[in-house]
Amino acid sequence: MAEANSMVLNVIYLSGFLDLFGVSLFLPLLSSYAMDLGASSTVIGMLGSLYGTLQFVAGPIVGKWSDVSGHRHALILCLILSAFGYLLLGFSYSLVIMFLARIPSGIFKHSQNISKAYITDITPKDHHSAVFGRFNAVSSFGFILGPPVGGHIAELPGGFQLAVTVTGGIFILNAGMLWYFVPEMKPGDLTTETIRQKNRVPAALNANNKEMKVRNSWTHSLAQFLKSFQNIDWRNLCDIFLIKLILGIGALLYRNQYTLFLKTRFNASPSTIGYMISYSAIASACAGFMMGHIVKWYNNDTKLLHHATAMMFISLIMTAIVPNVFWMVVIGTPLALSTSICRVIITNLIIEKGHEHDSAALLGIGQSIMSIGRIVAPVLAGFSSEFSVVAPNLISASCSFIAFLMLVILQRLTPKESRKID
Repeated sequence: MAEANSMVLNVIYLSGFLDLFGVSLFLPLLSSYAMDLGASSTVIGMLGSLYGTLQFVAGPIVGKWSDVSGHRHALILCLILSAFGYLLLGFSYSLVIMFLARIPSGIFKHSQNISKAYITDITPKDHHSAVFGRFNAVSSFGFILGPPVGGHIAELPGGFQLAVTVTGGIFILNAGMLWYFVPEMKPGDLTTETIRQKNRVPAALNANNKEMKVRNSWTHSLAQFLKSFQNIDWRNLCDIFLIKLILGIGALLYRNQYTLFLKTRFNASPSTIGYMISYSAIASACAGFMMGHIVKWYNNDTKLLHHATAMMFISLIMTAIVPNVFWMVVIGTPLALSTSICRVIITNLIIEKGHEHDSAALLGIGQSIMSIGRIVAPVLAGFSSEFSVVAPNLISASCSFIAFLMLVILQRLTPKESRKID
């Protein structure tokens, strides 16, 4: 990998860290602040649903727009518009303003996905999994450091407003950093030979280079823009999107009930729960840094995904039967590893099955699918917990087992898909 690309990648990694660090400064405080403004539990749920719904609708559109206009340009603009929403949230002294302030970030907070799409522009295919893993790992440290820093800020007078204002400033700083250090790189700007060397794809795909340039034109009409979604190979992608949805629901279901599970099952204190959450985040980050070595050792993404879903299933089953917190820590290690692997490999397979010039649109669709999970998981978690505190864990395990069975069936139906990825 060229030295210039390595420097740009490091800037993208730092951008991912700043992104999640900024968001995690205020996100744990959002519900309590809404409650201070007089919001009921239902209204707080509606606030979360508004954001999830906007993400669901806007994900594919913003993703495709970034494929058309250029990932760097779209990433910078999304960061600035998200910053506007966060700064507006800092002036929300009523629930109405609070709801309005969530609209800009709900529509434009797709910086993580667009960053990954930009990564596909500057790295060869055989490096994607490793680079995605490192990006996720560095970004995860933002969620490790952000909540305690935000908690200390919240203890100051006007703490929530200050935390959100700092978040907006971080996003503006992030946008400025990308503007200065990161060059634009559109797939349509690459020559035919560069595309062939970079992606190692058949010459037939390289023949579409001229069409890619047209699609990346600023004069791209709305009709052409909407029609471009038809060029996505939906039949080839529906299986991996369905697997992403099932695994996403399982992971979100477990995560939503994690605090309640530890408190109810083991009588864990808030500090213990905090350390457990931090440990899980650190384990996930370490797994991300190891992704390159793991993928290189397997040299087969489909096989690796099989084993990761099986590990996730076993780990989730074990969380329902372990006797104490110590064993939860032990089981949490393979669970964090398998979850990180699944997230990275599924992202890579989505891009592999589609085309790189649609990468942001595909990742936006994936984010919309996860938004469905964010709507389903809390309801399912609350309902199942009425029967047993371990019920959400068992349903999560069932989701991973279903995904594993789907992978086995798909491998037998399409044996070519299981070959080694060169």
